[in-house]
Amino acid sequence: MRVQLAAQGVLGPGLPDWTVARAVLAGTAPYAPAPAPEPAPGLLPATERRRASASVRWALAVGEEALRGCGREGAGLATVFVSCGGDGVITHQICEALAAPPHAVSPTRFHNSVHNAPSGYWSIAAQSHAPSTSLSGYHGAFAIGLLEAATQATVEERSVLLVAYDLPYPAPMNALWPIAHPFAASLLLDPPAGSGVALDIELREGAARESWPSSLPGELRANPAARALELFAAALRGGTSRVELPYTEASHLAVEVRA
Repeated sequence: MRVQLAAQGVLGPGLPDWTVARAVLAGTAPYAPAPAPEPAPGLLPATERRRASASVRWALAVGEEALRGCGREGAGLATVFVSCGGDGVITHQICEALAAPPHAVSPTRFHNSVHNAPSGYWSIAAQSHAPSTSLSGYHGAFAIGLLEAATQATVEERSVLLVAYDLPYPAPMNALWPIAHPFAASLLLDPPAGSGVALDIELREGAARESWPSSLPGELRANPAARALELFAAALRGGTSRVELPYTEASHLAVEVRA
């Protein structure tokens, strides 16, 4: 299955946008550790940004960056949003509220707790009536989202925006999923006839082989969304490269990147 990578977005520690990430991945600038800036997606009015959870703001910010990179509009664009398991911060806050009197849950927190909250905010802000899919997949989340988005782009012959995002969980849930760094990435995928970097994707048996960029800190790799950086690094190298992304314990997504 082949799709074209038309544009991308990045947000994470030391990688505040695609411009910086591209320089680091290409080896023209060193990685400089720094907290990620607080995202302020322009699609959302100020009042909506205040209501939105951090996960929503991170997801929308990288989605916007991909669209700016290719000059496209969000209306009419199919989307796939994927994370490890949703918004852990909101889930934690709701559990705290239910565990103590008066057992009242904020309506804002409740509507932000649903798994498709980023998709809903995006659809409203972009005025999009296009299909949208929300997925989770633990450590294989990015590969699962990529396979879904690529399948839609190929079968339906339409452009699909993939947005992967994951933020650290608070204690005690972080003991179950101990990622230290937040990260979000987006990929705008076009059908095979489009222009851009070609991605040939195939689901295969066996564990994924490591291809993490040496220019980046290894601990960032624990965030499933950050696995997008392996594809971006391969594209910047030029020529043809192979990237293997974790899918399940017994399988991986093999991606041949043709720049």
